Amino acid sequence: MNCNANEIAQLVGSIGNSRFTSTFYNLCCDWLNIDRCSVFRINAMGLPECMIAEGSQPESHVIIRRLAQEYSEGGFRHDSNWPTTRLKNGHQTVYSIAPVQILDKAYRRRFYDEASVRHEVAVISCIDDQILYCSFFRNADQQDFDHKDIQHVEQLSTLLMSALGKHAEITQMREYSAPARAKARKQCPERRERMRIELRELLLLDPGKLTKREADICASIALGNTASGISLQLGISIHTVTTHRKRAYAKLRISCQNELFTRYFDSLQPGVLLDQGADLSRLARPESRTSAASITRI
Repeated sequence: MNCNANEIAQLVGSIGNSRFTSTFYNLCCDWLNIDRCSVFRINAMGLPECMIAEGSQPESHVIIRRLAQEYSEGGFRHDSNWPTTRLKNGHQTVYSIAPVQILDKAYRRRFYDEASVRHEVAVISCIDDQILYCSFFRNADQQDFDHKDIQHVEQLSTLLMSALGKHAEITQMREYSAPARAKARKQCPERRERMRIELRELLLLDPGKLTKREADICASIALGNTASGISLQLGISIHTVTTHRKRAYAKLRISCQNELFTRYFDSLQPGVLLDQGADLSRLARPESRTSAASITRI
């Protein structure tokens, strides 16, 4: 039930790609000796969106997938632990839940008794202004979570919830940025060039102090241009493009195109940068984010 550096590296390395769900679940099984796990992200309307619903056996996998759908479609309204108030950023709460404690008999029967859930430990956390609800389950063949198990969940919760939060952020980023980049590619050349110049000026205001060439390349990347396309546009080699890109990403403390795109477009209303003249100094420095998490046990 102990984690090591290699396992943590695997988890961090899977953030944002298709391996994340299985990596997260497998590590939780190893670390916490669980049978099933579910994770929900609470959207802007206060509704749950399922991120993970995994079980150790084919039968339990099918069950938790079905129940996760039912939970999202209205079952959550009967969950006494459902967060009705917004947590402060960086805060999280850990719950130990035994089915006999659940007063709503129909809810208990459907989501616990019929699913052969013996015990649950849930973590509700606010990471980068998004609320995540993660539940770890043990089935009827396993023992209850004891005090030591719950302490172990508390010790690991900051790492696990931070990984979930970053994965959710990147996933949403891709959903948002892909259509926007496609739309940008369809703009007329004059409009795209104006957009590139304005974005370059925004990047030059960043405290990372990009060079004009680095800002030029990052602006082109954010608009969906490839390294080969940028090399032709600027009359430099692809190797030079990638070198400038790496240096710029290091200065900006980002690692991919999606992060670049979201960092400089996420707070803009459609058309503001092009048509209304954005307040660039306001947008150049992203808000600081809370890294420490305080845990309250109930």
